[in-house]
Amino acid sequence: MSQRLRTAALVTLLVSGLSACGGHHSSGSNSTNFLIQHNAQFNDGRTVRWPQLPIPVAVNGLGTPDEVSAWTSATGGAVTFAFVGGPIRSGINMRGTQSTDACGITTVEYGSDGIITSADVALSLPIYRSAQCVSTVTHETGHGIGFLNHTANGGLMDDDGGNGQFTSEVVETIQSLYALAPGTFVGNAERPILGLSPKGKRTMVFVTYPRRR
Repeated sequence: MSQRLRTAALVTLLVSGLSACGGHHSSGSNSTNFLIQHNAQFNDGRTVRWPQLPIPVAVNGLGTPDEVSAWTSATGGAVTFAFVGGPIRSGINMRGTQSTDACGITTVEYGSDGIITSADVALSLPIYRSAQCVSTVTHETGHGIGFLNHTANGGLMDDDGGNGQFTSEVVETIQSLYALAPGTFVGNAERPILGLSPKGKRTMVFVTYPRRR
């Protein structure tokens, strides 16, 4: 894909069954591989992130600043947020939905230049505050800042929320991502089989929990 061709992509991520969020723990990891797997592979090996900090966020009475700013604390300030009134188009915007298919759904829009232009977080009003959805806002914020896949390491960004904690791999991925400019080439990888559906100059990538068979 040409860097000059300003295509856009929508990444839709759903999660259910989240548990309480805690601090991160350290462990050995290859942050570059994780960055490719959970971010850059969705843009032909180039980073996808917000171009400037702080990232505007409109919680619209649905999330709390603490749930969002947990990412600031966990990453040592690698990402920061500015809380604004909403709804907003350019920024992370939270809204309610009556669907109970998942606790939350995040749609991230970005161009081939790697710049995120919007992140829509749809929270299931009937269930997102229920016991199985405790950390939905924090999890979905992770997708909104550029963590475009789910992990399988037992932590917050698993497709079921895992133990609700920030793992070192996730923390290092976001730290690495926001230390690089949008669109920085970090390496090729085969895109996962996730319901990739081109739509004109846009691409839809669906990551769901429970996973669709």
